[in-house]
Amino acid sequence: QDTFFIKGYVSSEFEFSKSFPIRKNDTINQGTSGVEGAFYTIWTDLDTIKIPNVNYPYEQLIKIPVVSPTDTTLCILRFQGSTSNFSESYVLRQKGRVIIDIPEVYELANIILYLSDCSEKTNNHPSKTDYTENIEKHFLPYKNHKLIQALNKQCLNYKFWDIYYGFRENSVTFEFENNNLSYSSPYKQVNWDDSQIMGGHFRNMLYLIQDFVNVSEFRKFYKSNLSYYNDLEFRQSKLLPIGQMWKWLENEFPQKMDTYKIYFSPLIEGSHSTQKFQKGFFKNPEFQECIMFINSSEWLDSNPEYSEELKEGLMSGIVFTEIDHNYVNPSSDEFIEKIKLLIKQNNYWATKEVQQNYSSEYAIFNEYMTHSVFCLYISENYPDELANIIIDDRIKLMERRGFPRFKEFNKRLIEHQINTRSNLYDSYGAIIDTMMTIN
Repeated sequence: QDTFFIKGYVSSEFEFSKSFPIRKNDTINQGTSGVEGAFYTIWTDLDTIKIPNVNYPYEQLIKIPVVSPTDTTLCILRFQGSTSNFSESYVLRQKGRVIIDIPEVYELANIILYLSDCSEKTNNHPSKTDYTENIEKHFLPYKNHKLIQALNKQCLNYKFWDIYYGFRENSVTFEFENNNLSYSSPYKQVNWDDSQIMGGHFRNMLYLIQDFVNVSEFRKFYKSNLSYYNDLEFRQSKLLPIGQMWKWLENEFPQKMDTYKIYFSPLIEGSHSTQKFQKGFFKNPEFQECIMFINSSEWLDSNPEYSEELKEGLMSGIVFTEIDHNYVNPSSDEFIEKIKLLIKQNNYWATKEVQQNYSSEYAIFNEYMTHSVFCLYISENYPDELANIIIDDRIKLMERRGFPRFKEFNKRLIEHQINTRSNLYDSYGAIIDTMMTIN
């Protein structure tokens, strides 16, 4: 025959079959999710081959020539790499937990970035503190280390944000084993940079990082500051009612998350981000974990005029507006055309500077929505006088950032929810409709 067949199996809920003609100089390129247990079956009228995914969590690719009496087709079959590799024991141990931490390798990455030009370029370089003075005292002799020189050179690139985030956040893919950096954490790739090597920029520079660790005695420095880190973690947990936010969001949206982690550093003043990892098929995972990368609460504690309740509300905004992307974005996916119609004049909704990072109608709308959902949460969980202060602070922040219609957008969303009393997911389309006449 001049036809062959491919069956892809990912899970009992997702499998597919396709047929292809065997043609000279033709190539078939088929990819699927590389979860554990996935496989392809390829067959003709004469033979059948089963190809299991044996390289999880990494990418797997195999090329098979399919030959008929007259023609040949090259069949390329791919299993996509996974960003994480969670064991069953890990899933059982972590489900339902909130973890707030300054991981050792993550702080190593932030110290390295602090010593390089990358931190300065992001305008994210922290103010002088006792901790930064300790860093400079200990690490200044290594500021010309080849690792720092390499990062300085890379950050001359216009993609320096990718380098900054990619280096910082891919550090969580490594752990220390007997003073050596080992690619043994459950995380395999954090999707910031465009590197195709699992572990990103951090793994690409591993030899230099390990040498820096050794010559600078980084682990000795980290250990000497453990009490400081522990105090910061305790303070962070006091000001971040993650469980309350988590419960509130999952009452408003159908999406569910299994674990939240807050990774932070006193060397970050901004540039927060969130990353989601999962076990199982991406459409119906058995376990989902979210890590948020944020700053410490020291900036709040330095202001003696702030009450403890105000500090909690302001600090919560940093994490909440990262968490709720996990709920807002999937809901926005269902209303893409409406969102495009609403934000059709991008310059009306976002400054040109903002559009360098939020270039689509979808991205601009989600930024409005995530911050406005936070204001709704504050209005429902804090006394009116305090809530008004926190919401006003958020409005000013969004306007400074370059989202000039936020005040009106936020007013309409809160009023809509007060009047309808339905959850945000059920109101989503109607909320977009209410924004159509903002002018």
